[in-house]
Amino acid sequence: MNEITAISARRRADGEDAELRRALQRFVEGRLRDRVEGEDIVQETYVRLYDYRRTRPVADVGAFCFAIARNLVHDHFRRHKAQPATGELAEDLVCPQPRAEEILDYRQRVEILVRALKVMPALRREVFLRRRLDGIATSTIATDLDLSVAAVEKHCSRALADLRAALERRGLPAGARA
Repeated sequence: MNEITAISARRRADGEDAELRRALQRFVEGRLRDRVEGEDIVQETYVRLYDYRRTRPVADVGAFCFAIARNLVHDHFRRHKAQPATGELAEDLVCPQPRAEEILDYRQRVEILVRALKVMPALRREVFLRRRLDGIATSTIATDLDLSVAAVEKHCSRALADLRAALERRGLPAGARA
């Protein structure tokens, strides 16, 4: 087969494939009345066709695709029939995103804590950030900064006290959320 004949055969096959896809789309959408679900079912039809073709030949691709699509439409209706249909929305739906008030509260707290860290003595701030933010062991911090383990623990507890006091001065409880 020469190159021109091969290109012509490929274009003909592509045209037939596009025509089959449109026919399947009309068939499925006519039963579902939902374009998005219909597109999903047509796509799944082609996936199953290609999986099947890897192991066996298909004599009539069109008939095979329509059979798959019909079965997928039946499966779709069975799934929806099995799900209880509720006309009302549940009252206790929870949004995973924080409310606007919570976001503002968090931002306010962060600003207060950053300011408190900036005015904290440098060594206390260094020890606290290494221990609490970086998760470095107390003994490692003590060795690095030439301090005793007790001194590192005391710096951490004083830093926490400073941060709590900064929140309380602004009228915000240290451990609670608004």
